[in-house]
Amino acid sequence: MAVSIFQRKRDFTYLAFFLVHLVVMLAFDLTPFYPSSIQSRWMTALRTWYITTFADRFFYAAPPWFPVLSFLELTYHLPLTLWAIPALVRNDPRVPLALLVFGTETSLSTLVCLAEMLSWEELTAVQRGVQGLAGMYGAYLGLGVFMMLDCYARLDQVIVRSYKGLEPVSKKKL
Repeated sequence: MAVSIFQRKRDFTYLAFFLVHLVVMLAFDLTPFYPSSIQSRWMTALRTWYITTFADRFFYAAPPWFPVLSFLELTYHLPLTLWAIPALVRNDPRVPLALLVFGTETSLSTLVCLAEMLSWEELTAVQRGVQGLAGMYGAYLGLGVFMMLDCYARLDQVIVRSYKGLEPVSKKKL
């Protein structure tokens, strides 16, 4: 019998993340791609509140490279998220490979955003700190790095089981 998602703590954490990520993408991040006829007032109000509260320039004065990340969210994050939610529940063996790529891409793009954000001189200490943008972007970066390392270790175990004489990377001494 398959192991329940509730017994696989890391996968359950990833499932919770992807469920929240899906809502955030659809209700906030991707709304500029929507035709105006389907943009709700609450979506606009949410963006206005967010910009006023956190002064996140990515949503009102983005650097030239940021729309590329938004497009990546539309064309990669959204489809992967829609695949990952049921795949995590059914314990699909391809999850570690998909999440290794996702964790790597997410970590790199979030690190770039975090570095950019920390250069914004107009932010208050709260907006810049762990209760503000650094907390949001930092948590996202932390989960991405954890996901990347976890999935790398899982795939390493699969490779080790396939080849006699190999030791898992996690057991090697540096």
